[in-house]
Amino acid sequence: MSELLHSTRALCPECLEALPAQITADAQGKVWMTRVCPEHGQTSTLVWPDVEHYRWISSLAFAKVKPDAQHLHPTNKPCPTGCGICQRHARRPTLVEIEVTQRCNLRCPVCFMSAEGSDSDVPLPKLREFYESIATTVGTQTGVQLTGGEPTVRADLPDIIRMGRERGFWGIEVNTNGVVISQDNGYLESLVAAGLTGIYLQFDGVTPEPYQQIRAADLLACKLRAVERCREAGVQVVLAMTIVSGINAHQIGAVIDYALANVDVVAGVALQPAFTSGRFDTRRVVPLTMGDVIFLLQEQTDGLIQTGDIWPLGCSHPLCDTGTFLVEKTALEGVAPVPAAGVAPGTATPAAAPGTATPVPAPAAAPGTSAPAAAPGTSAAGFLPITRDLSREDYLALYDPASPQGSVFLDVLTSKGIPTARGLSLIIMNYMDAYTMDLERMEECSMFVTMADGRLIPFCSYQLTNCGGTRVYPPFGIEKGL
Repeated sequence: MSELLHSTRALCPECLEALPAQITADAQGKVWMTRVCPEHGQTSTLVWPDVEHYRWISSLAFAKVKPDAQHLHPTNKPCPTGCGICQRHARRPTLVEIEVTQRCNLRCPVCFMSAEGSDSDVPLPKLREFYESIATTVGTQTGVQLTGGEPTVRADLPDIIRMGRERGFWGIEVNTNGVVISQDNGYLESLVAAGLTGIYLQFDGVTPEPYQQIRAADLLACKLRAVERCREAGVQVVLAMTIVSGINAHQIGAVIDYALANVDVVAGVALQPAFTSGRFDTRRVVPLTMGDVIFLLQEQTDGLIQTGDIWPLGCSHPLCDTGTFLVEKTALEGVAPVPAAGVAPGTATPAAAPGTATPVPAPAAAPGTSAPAAAPGTSAAGFLPITRDLSREDYLALYDPASPQGSVFLDVLTSKGIPTARGLSLIIMNYMDAYTMDLERMEECSMFVTMADGRLIPFCSYQLTNCGGTRVYPPFGIEKGL
């Protein structure tokens, strides 16, 4: 017997037809999304492991800040084929990606990029148009991420960064596998001199095995060296962990330990459960939902992060982006706590009072590598999630809808006068594919990608393929799509 929670719209993974869908909870408390295609039959997708936790997360929805009406496109096609930003869209972009190439120096089995096409580099004049489109549509206070393919295969990447900074963008981040950064002395410094503000580094674990299975190469030493190069160049890095069930899901806690041991240079960890768009060569892996990752965090961090510490971000749908901010306890001295939020559904133990987090052992060095460098005096025991002592009412009240990044955690810290220089942002990004695509969530996406014609479309819509791998929106230089 199943319980109907609510209705939405989903896709048939075969033909991508938009269909009425039901979100239900089964007898075991798991949450499913079910729809029936007239041609291809019923599809049921697991979307959350615990119904009470699903209800709690869903209840923490922030007010929607719509895109600028004068830059919306007519809704002349059904979702998700009519993006651009369309008039149905309910939230403004807070991060925009520019794919500068489809070329790559790796060929990762789980990559959702095309990673092909020697002529797929976007010409500089077209990139200038992309910057102009972003500036006109959403403003230069929106963060920009240069991605691909692998952006560092382009010799003119410093020119691309400089172009964006000259247009007035305050934040330009490069999404990279770290290979070039780790090997080319002086290269990262040239990016920083051009105006680079951050590195978004693929980082799938602290031992060689995840890289061998996810990236088809032992890249651990490369990743550790890339982090060291960021430290030397004075640029912050976010570790982006693609999580695949049965391969590296057991290393989530170890990656957070490594980040905290290097908090002088590592500004954040982005946990990304793998999804099946692009070249992910599988009919369907055993799926990990955002909810699964939240529960794994509690299991693997020995009390540092509890289930109730992970809250939705303010920029998008509550089921799309969640996280917390780990702040040094010394920064909290003299700061009065707000009333405790209590225990979130699914939390095994009550939230600890400030200063009582259980110490987490440092990760062991992987075979053949040196131990991770630790910032002086840094240990996981010295940190506490900022959400530990927040009430729901205070959290929602502290959200600033005018914040260009749709921030919540930084808004909370700023309002309390808490320094964040040696804190760690932790986010979980719940990307959608043809199996998990919830079109009501899509309409609240705040992460966008630039198109060749200047449109901005939601990230998950842009990456969408049918179950055979055919894309709806082909990348620049790749002509065929649905």
